[in-house]
Amino acid sequence: MSVKVGSVQKGSKAYKAGIKSGDCITQINGHAINDVLDYRFYTIDTKLVVDIIRNDKPKKIKIKKSEYDDLGLDFETYLMDKQRSCNNKCVFCFIDQLPPNMRESLYFKDDDSRLSFLFGNYITLTNLNDNDIQRIIDMHISPVNISVHTMNPELRCKMMNNRFAGDCLRYIEKLAKADIKLNCQLVLCPGINDGAELEFSLKELSRFYPAVQSVAAVPVGLTKFRDNLFDLKPFDKETALKVIKSINNFGDEFLKEHGQRIFYAADEFYLKAGIEIPSIDYYEEFPQIENGVGLWASLKDEFEIALENVSVNDKIRRVSIATGESASILINLLVEKLRKKWHN
Repeated sequence: MSVKVGSVQKGSKAYKAGIKSGDCITQINGHAINDVLDYRFYTIDTKLVVDIIRNDKPKKIKIKKSEYDDLGLDFETYLMDKQRSCNNKCVFCFIDQLPPNMRESLYFKDDDSRLSFLFGNYITLTNLNDNDIQRIIDMHISPVNISVHTMNPELRCKMMNNRFAGDCLRYIEKLAKADIKLNCQLVLCPGINDGAELEFSLKELSRFYPAVQSVAAVPVGLTKFRDNLFDLKPFDKETALKVIKSINNFGDEFLKEHGQRIFYAADEFYLKAGIEIPSIDYYEEFPQIENGVGLWASLKDEFEIALENVSVNDKIRRVSIATGESASILINLLVEKLRKKWHN
């Protein structure tokens, strides 16, 4: 395997060493280079021997650099090879529910472990094999964000329509034993993986603390574009309250025993249940804020701090705010606070 150099930044370490656009890098310091993770990991050294192929002929190029120097190479794609797509057909898949005739990239289902490390994407582990897991361990790629959904192997196979989905759960234990930090999410579907199944999953995941840093439960998202898809129902007030109760019971006990909560229900569960969302202290370090966990509390706190320092004057402001239905409750609340201080 090799990666092809797209361009070389003028004046960079690679440029001065003689690497050119079109060169194919096969190894760095004797390690095969297949993608962006290999490249990033093996270019940390200060002395590099880069094996390339140029015009079908092998060549070695030596480079000296500091630990944090960038070589100045750009490649044909960011990952340096093709992005890996999802092999599952989850009953709750949101992409299957998108409206037609939108841009093509929106319909791509990614399930790429490299994007989990680089951008925080969640992966199902079903695209990985034992060698992939060992590479994560060897490179100590951490944290890894995992779409778990359930710790019941048989149920996971059914929910993801993949007969290998249950067996992949063993990778969680393997990564945890190697001290790879894990953030886990459970997309909950009423009557399927909530209730007793949810409590089983929380109990199983708690075994892997402290490697498991956080576990977030998020409600299944449903659109009107579900023709010929698995029959799913949304959470209502009663079922959302039950999820919050289970999550908080586990979180409270964990907080007493370990000093950390780690279990969280997404903001949307609180909105569906019609109860107040916790304060910022509840969310500790906001480990899954981009997954909709604590986003409401964080925005409210930031706004209130900013409001204390805002300077008011007689200028009239007319402002439009675009928001979703659920978030409009919070936006209206914050706007009213602003109006009280700055009436015009």
